[in-house]
Amino acid sequence: MSIFFGFSDECGSYKLNKNKKYLTVHPHYIRSTLLIKADEWKKINKAFTDLKTLYNLPVEKEVKWAYLWHLRNYQKKGQKIPEGKDFKFLESYDYHDLIEFVERSLALLETIEYKKVIITHTDNANCPRINEKAMLKMHLQEHMQRIEMQIQTRTEENLAVLFFDPVSENTDRHFRDIYFELYNSGDFINSYKHIKDSLNIENSHQSVGIQLADYVSGTFSAILKGREPKNYDRGKQMFFRYVYPNLRRYNGVIWGIGIREVPSNMAYRRELAIEMDSEIKGNK
Repeated sequence: MSIFFGFSDECGSYKLNKNKKYLTVHPHYIRSTLLIKADEWKKINKAFTDLKTLYNLPVEKEVKWAYLWHLRNYQKKGQKIPEGKDFKFLESYDYHDLIEFVERSLALLETIEYKKVIITHTDNANCPRINEKAMLKMHLQEHMQRIEMQIQTRTEENLAVLFFDPVSENTDRHFRDIYFELYNSGDFINSYKHIKDSLNIENSHQSVGIQLADYVSGTFSAILKGREPKNYDRGKQMFFRYVYPNLRRYNGVIWGIGIREVPSNMAYRRELAIEMDSEIKGNK
C-alpha cells in the first residue's frame, strides 16, 4: 500500500458576472494539484525549508507567485510598497532573487521519484454563464477523478489524501461539502475508493506542497497569458522545464489527462495544444 499527498492551489478568480476590468485582472481561473508519495514529503519539505534559509526568507511566510510580479512593478517604478500589502515583508528583496528562488523551488521536483501534476483551467472571457459554486464543483470533480484514476492503476490499497489552500470560509465549506457529496454518491467512475473521505484545508504558508502547487499554477498562467501581446517568457520557461515533464499522461497524451479545460471545449483545447506544441519545438 502507498499513501499519496495531493496538494492543490488556485490562480486567478472566477465569478458569473465579469466586466472588462475584472477580465483584465482575472482572464483565467486555474487550479493545480501536485501529487507526490507521502514518504517523499519529508525530503522535499526539508529541501524547501533549506532553500528559504539560503535566500534569507522567513520560513513562516509564503512567497506567492503573484507577489513576484507586484514586487517587480513597484521596484521598476522605484515606489515604496504601501502598508497593509501582503507582500510588504518582501520590500527589501530584489525581485530577481525571488524569481530565482521560485525556479529553484520548482526544481526540487526533480529530486523526488514520484510526482504528477493535474491542471484545470477556465477561460473567463469565453466560458458559458455558470454560477460560481457550479464552476468550483466542476474543477474539484475533475481533480478528484484524475487522482482516483491515477493511483487506482497501481494497487487497490493505495490511498490519496487531498490538501487545499483556504479561499474563504464560505468557499472552503462549499469545497468540503462538494467533496463529501461526490465521495459518497460517486459519478461516472462509480466510486472513489482510493482517496480519503474528507478534504483537508490547510494554510498555504504552513504547507510546502501547496506553495509548490501555487508555483505550478503560476507557470501555467504564464502559458495562457503568453498568448496575449505581453510576453511571460520566464514563467513559460519554468513551466516547460519543471511542470510539463510531470503532467499526468495516458499513452503520452496530456490533453484531458493532465491538463483539462473547464467546461469541456474541444476547439479551445486543440488551439491551445497547437500553440504549446509550437512553443516546445521553438525551445528545442
